[in-house]
Amino acid sequence: MRSFLVSLAAVIISATGCAARTASRPSPHQKAEPIVERATGPSEPERQASRDTQEAEAADGVVHIVQPGQTLWRIARAYDIDIGRLAETNGIDDPTHVDVGTPLFVPGARATIMVAPFPAPPPSARVGPAAPSGPPADFLWPVAGGAFMRPFGEPRRHHTHAGVDIRGTRGQDILAARDGVVAFCGGTRTGYGTMVVLDHGDGIQTLYAHAQKTLVKQGDPVRRGQPIALLGRTGNATTEHCHFEIRLENRAIDPMPYILGTTEAHR
Repeated sequence: MRSFLVSLAAVIISATGCAARTASRPSPHQKAEPIVERATGPSEPERQASRDTQEAEAADGVVHIVQPGQTLWRIARAYDIDIGRLAETNGIDDPTHVDVGTPLFVPGARATIMVAPFPAPPPSARVGPAAPSGPPADFLWPVAGGAFMRPFGEPRRHHTHAGVDIRGTRGQDILAARDGVVAFCGGTRTGYGTMVVLDHGDGIQTLYAHAQKTLVKQGDPVRRGQPIALLGRTGNATTEHCHFEIRLENRAIDPMPYILGTTEAHR
């Protein structure tokens, strides 16, 4: 009888699957299963970098240097932006007066526009003639040993990149690309931060943005290779670099064909 009951119990346990719930210990010859970690989301530094990039893109636009005969109204009309918004963005209290050489940040603009001076007919929104032929190829790379970061014409959320970005170290000299006169220098309430604009004559200007500090003042004559500012990350910059533009008749053009030793600049 005892033998019969033992056999019956074994059959019941097998049928109900209880044996399957019994924890089994791995034999000494079995390899331990690897521990697989679940993928996690982006780290806090990665999320912050993403937020910085989004904030910079949200403030995208271009810098328009006021030329003789141009008014804030004409500039606003050409870029199809409300004059009140343009004035507020640039901290202008009196929209009826803006000095020649003043850099205006135009939010949302995709490219600089030729704005006809008074008394020419009012400009049509976002329309401008093609830029004239380019300047001589005698511009100096403005950051000695600086690495090429971002190209001219790179698509952004609201515009195309109006210059080239050049990597450097904080506090490094930014050099004048060519002989000229300082048309503007100092801090701005724009994505360009602290910057210097040089006038080289013949409708040619260069712009150096995101500087930590300027070393010149408006009206100073400068020579090619002279330090004019210290490299930084002011304005909408997520790393230390110099944003460099060449402008012909206030229209940004690709600087690379006009740089001395362009192949060296690409390294």
